[in-house]
Amino acid sequence: MANSLMSFFGGGNGNLFMQAVGAFMRGESPQAFLQNLAQTNPALRGIDMNDINGSARRICQEHGVDADKLAEEIKGKVMK
Repeated sequence: MANSLMSFFGGGNGNLFMQAVGAFMRGESPQAFLQNLAQTNPALRGIDMNDINGSARRICQEHGVDADKLAEEIKGKVMK
């Protein structure tokens, strides 16, 4: 399931994840990261920065991805 979402965001090669990790390590806020990402990825331009979780759920729903399962899968990979 995560692979389909990652492919939506640019090929599923982990690049998006690595960008997010880099932003986190630089102390960049999630909002700033997404704003910067939206400048280069038109699919993200409609994100409501005041409701990131709601926007994430909307994007998942639009692409047939279960947001809760995706969150658990990501947590499992990050927590390894």
